[in-house]
Amino acid sequence: MTLEELQAKLAEINHLVSTFQTSVALEKYYAENIVMIEGDGTVTTGKEACRQGREVFFKNMLVEFRESRLISQDIAVSADKEYDFVVISNWYNDYTIRVDNRIVNNKSNQLSIGYWRDGLVVKESYNYPVISIV
Repeated sequence: MTLEELQAKLAEINHLVSTFQTSVALEKYYAENIVMIEGDGTVTTGKEACRQGREVFFKNMLVEFRESRLISQDIAVSADKEYDFVVISNWYNDYTIRVDNRIVNNKSNQLSIGYWRDGLVVKESYNYPVISIV
């Protein structure tokens, strides 16, 4: 995959995320053996498990989605031969979720680090403030 091809894929992913179509992005641009690492350290492996995790969030936790906006995005050719590219994306998110019957408003930045191989995301970590309910 060339840099230009990656940039075209990223443009579509960014549009899908900002228009609340993350499941479409997952299906189209993520490898079957994707590894996702959440901000609290939770690791989910495999596209089906990631689908289920997203479904729990969107159907059971999300109360209101207001905005997801890309602030910046950088691409690097991977120094590790295991990956082709590394993409660092800074997103601003604004939404309300339900956690243990409590309503939590969230306005925060999220840094996503995606590792690409053969035209697909094979690993992605999400770095964001972890919400603690006590």
